[in-house]
Amino acid sequence: MDKWFNSPWFIRVISLLLAILLWTTVNLDDNSQSDALLINDGSKEFEVLSNIPLDVKYDDEKYTISGVPQSVAVTLEGPNSVMTPVVRQKNFEVYLDLRDYGPGTHTVDVLHSGISNRLNVNIEPKTVQVTIEEKVEKDFEVGVDLINDQDLIENYEIGDATIKPSEVTVTGGKDLVNSVALVKAIVDVRDTKETIENVQAPVKVYDTQGNELDVLVEPNIVDVTVPINLPSKQIPIEVQTKGEVPEGYAIRSVTPEVEEVTIYGPLDAISQIGRIANIEVDVSDLTESATLEAQVPIPKGIEEVKPETIDVEVEVVKAEDQAEQVIEDVEVGVTNPPEEGTVNFINPDNQQIAVTVYGSEADITNLEAKDIQAVIDVEGLDAGEHEVPIEITGPENTSFELANPNAKIRIG
Repeated sequence: MDKWFNSPWFIRVISLLLAILLWTTVNLDDNSQSDALLINDGSKEFEVLSNIPLDVKYDDEKYTISGVPQSVAVTLEGPNSVMTPVVRQKNFEVYLDLRDYGPGTHTVDVLHSGISNRLNVNIEPKTVQVTIEEKVEKDFEVGVDLINDQDLIENYEIGDATIKPSEVTVTGGKDLVNSVALVKAIVDVRDTKETIENVQAPVKVYDTQGNELDVLVEPNIVDVTVPINLPSKQIPIEVQTKGEVPEGYAIRSVTPEVEEVTIYGPLDAISQIGRIANIEVDVSDLTESATLEAQVPIPKGIEEVKPETIDVEVEVVKAEDQAEQVIEDVEVGVTNPPEEGTVNFINPDNQQIAVTVYGSEADITNLEAKDIQAVIDVEGLDAGEHEVPIEITGPENTSFELANPNAKIRIG
């Protein structure tokens, strides 16, 4: 026995056996402790996660999809130690895989990834009915949808809107794009009294029933300009001369460059005005024909007149080349009479006037009342009394003068 203890090989074998025994004992203790931790921490719990986004994997360049909910509810069951990091971090994915599906309606399982297999997972809904359609593109002209136009400030009116760009591209499923009936840019005009310039307006797409369609619009914002103006009306004008040409000269004709101007103002004001007759050109010291500038006066109650000035051609001749003749009993006619009521003359009471005609001896000799036309325009005039300019026309190369250029009438 003493020999064994003194033998180095005996000591080595004993040391090896003791080392193996020690290693085995330590590992058995570790396994026992691990099993104990697992049992102590292994109580099962439930956790419901709502509004988990539902992703979709599909070929979005070729197809469009519909019927997919935005989110689902996920219920987890398992050990708290495994569940807690999943609930806190939510670093998992819930999705539909449509990459192997073609056009049509399909019932597809809701899948998940990134959740420990030590947890039981329940997803609601478990399946989703999805419609897949071929993606198509189509260009549409954009119109304007004005909202709150009933709240536009009183007496203002809306002109024709301009849109840039005037067309947009609508992309979606074939059936959906084919159902497009209207494409509108939405503009709010509440309490507006100035032109809306280059406002960025969202574009909406509707079907024939007025339902908004869920399609892709490019661009989905357009620039819109909406003219907001006072009510306007075009009315005729009449030019009168002021001053006297030098002795030995006479005015043969006075011709404005335009026959009408536009007035802007409240409806009740512009409806009362049928003509602007007090436009004057100063012919003092004029010895030859000329083009003169005349200011267009703004009638009472009117806010603006366009154009503000006009050019007037004044033809001047030597007096020896100018004669005059008074034509009596020229009948005054009425244009644009009212649909209801009648026009009665107060002055001249017999609806006849005397007209002084100027021109060359050859042009005015033998003129009769039937050669002169005198009319008043009562368009837009309401019931009541009005003073209306008398418009005279006659042979070429003649001019005319009235003792009273206006007629007083009553409509009723």
